[in-house]
Amino acid sequence: MTKKFILFLVFIIAIFLAIICFPEEPLTAENTSIQKSDDVVVISNPKTPAHQMRIVFKEELTIGEVEGDENYMFGSGISFNTDDEGNFYVADSDSHRIQKYDPEGKYLLTIGREGQGPGEFRSVSVPRFDKDKNIYITDSSNRRISFFDKEGEYLRQIRFQEIFIDSYINSKGFIVSYKGHIAREDNVQKQTLLYGLFDDKFNLVEELFKDEIKTPMPTGTDASGLADYLSNAFSIMAFRPLGRIVLADDDFIYFGYPEKYEINVYSPEGKLTRKINRDYEPIPVSEKDKEGFIELIKEDFSAPVFTEDIKERAFKKIKFPKHKAAYQSFTLMENGWLAVINNFTLDEFTLFDIFDREGKYIAHFKITEITFTFEGFLGELQFFFKNGKAYAVTDEEGYKFVKRYNIELQEYKGDRWVKSSIKLTR
Repeated sequence: MTKKFILFLVFIIAIFLAIICFPEEPLTAENTSIQKSDDVVVISNPKTPAHQMRIVFKEELTIGEVEGDENYMFGSGISFNTDDEGNFYVADSDSHRIQKYDPEGKYLLTIGREGQGPGEFRSVSVPRFDKDKNIYITDSSNRRISFFDKEGEYLRQIRFQEIFIDSYINSKGFIVSYKGHIAREDNVQKQTLLYGLFDDKFNLVEELFKDEIKTPMPTGTDASGLADYLSNAFSIMAFRPLGRIVLADDDFIYFGYPEKYEINVYSPEGKLTRKINRDYEPIPVSEKDKEGFIELIKEDFSAPVFTEDIKERAFKKIKFPKHKAAYQSFTLMENGWLAVINNFTLDEFTLFDIFDREGKYIAHFKITEITFTFEGFLGELQFFFKNGKAYAVTDEEGYKFVKRYNIELQEYKGDRWVKSSIKLTR
């Protein structure tokens, strides 16, 4: 069971800065409405994109083995990032360490190990880089952010008192993150996730969003009472919208809570500047989706107090929502476009939406080349663009792999797909 998933269960039981070369006529989205109110620009997009475009992904590198060298074998929950030179930094929540690989996928070194001392981890987040190109890792269990140089040498740490689950540090040293709090009110457990901008002492500067969840406590310690409690927790988790934060290179903050199809953009000071939304048809939760949810819960969830009999009873009582979240995740492309994972079905396909730098809806397409996976069923989808490539964590028969893809933007002209002249890089 991954650390992030465990944390979620605790809370239940988230020439310009980039140069773009356009074709002779810039892209337009005639049916997009752009209005300004109280210094906030609202971009309202229709259901249908303005253009027939797609990104073609071609796998070029895989890191990971099923058996063999343990330096290439990953646990059930991994996340990763790449530096400007193309080196990989893979955080493994099972082994509590960061593995570094060169751009060709060759193992170089290991950063950290399990423990509570300096440079050790009890939980690991996505590896990120500060303005000095040093690596930092949020360790929620040890309640600190640890810094290392690119050779894996421990540099320093900053501590926090509350539980911060994942963090970005902007160029001014401020922290974009979300923190969790749990309390009991009568016979109800109340969990709160607060997304916001914090100063370097973890004091809240601007609140972005607050998610509150209430779960009834067990009515008894017998099998029936525990099964009811567990099924309530699973029912709350099942396809629940989760907040998503992305920090852009210019320190602007992108935040979305997919209860509706909207992504908000905040200034580096945490002030709302733009709202990007799209009209859409809610996507039903299918029987295959339900089966997939239960299978992944079975794989990831373990707690001694809940026997197999209790868990099986709980699975049968899960109440699934009628529809999925409005979207699954999003990431920024190097040219400033916004790529949204609209929907995906495990082992089958993924639907992408693309918005340009202004927030206009310009493309919608399906891909089958990437088998996406979450870190735990409700964790963060690991997918991003960098160095002119796309990167993802994939799941193949229960084993995790890190992959890099060549990418090509194509447009449909006449009766065929052709390579676009629009650049996807800076």
